[in-house]
Amino acid sequence: MAKKRTFFILLIIGSLFLCACGGTAATPKDGLNSPEAAAECVMNSLKTMDLDTFNKYTDNYISTQRNFIGIPKSREYRVFNELLQPALFKGKHYKRNYRLSQRFTQNLSWEITDVRESDKNAEIDIKITNLDMSLATGNYIASIFENMSESEGIGIGSLIRDMLDLAGNMDGFLSAIDSLDSGDTCTIAVTLSAFYKDGKWKLHVSDEFIHAFMGYPDSEEYPEEVIQKIEALEVEIENKAEDWAEDFENRADTWAEEFEDRMEGLFD
Repeated sequence: MAKKRTFFILLIIGSLFLCACGGTAATPKDGLNSPEAAAECVMNSLKTMDLDTFNKYTDNYISTQRNFIGIPKSREYRVFNELLQPALFKGKHYKRNYRLSQRFTQNLSWEITDVRESDKNAEIDIKITNLDMSLATGNYIASIFENMSESEGIGIGSLIRDMLDLAGNMDGFLSAIDSLDSGDTCTIAVTLSAFYKDGKWKLHVSDEFIHAFMGYPDSEEYPEEVIQKIEALEVEIENKAEDWAEDFENRADTWAEEFEDRMEGLFD
């Protein structure tokens, strides 16, 4: 069951790094900003989902792939990659991921505690507070197991429906986020790297930074009550699977005997 739990987490995390851009945020004037001003600008751009500004003041952009006549085919970013791709039409998956990104950034708050600047580089100590998305992940996994436990058979049909929802509208996971209380938060202290380039200070988008402003959704350090609930449901599903397999084996023996009787009747 631990492997199954990890599988669910990976599916969720695969969707977390998809985001749309929109909204506006105040930006410092190029050439006049400080590392602290750049950090404030970046955090505000995350909270308002202004990804144009986020990309402008970070090294989020990596590269562009172009076709033989020079038109961009795809772009690579450190985060928010899929929905920053060149596209004329923004369909349902774009809108789904836009809703998801809103949930992940709208409750952000932060405090810059120290800035150490040296020539064209700087380190910025910042405390980032967000809803504890690992709690949402744990509650969502528990709900999937609960649906399996309460369904017919060994719960495969329920599991398939939940996986289709996760790949589609993600209503179940969004509901798990919405069910978090205002006190279900985590505060992470991180040190951001900044550098001066092209007349402005920019922040490096590190994995630590991404996980911090996302609320660490891939952490399995759930509250004890959530862990106990998941483990109890895992045992319940395993027992249910064993009972189902035994019942199926008994039924198979009966079906085999009935089949043999019918075959013998055909040749009597």
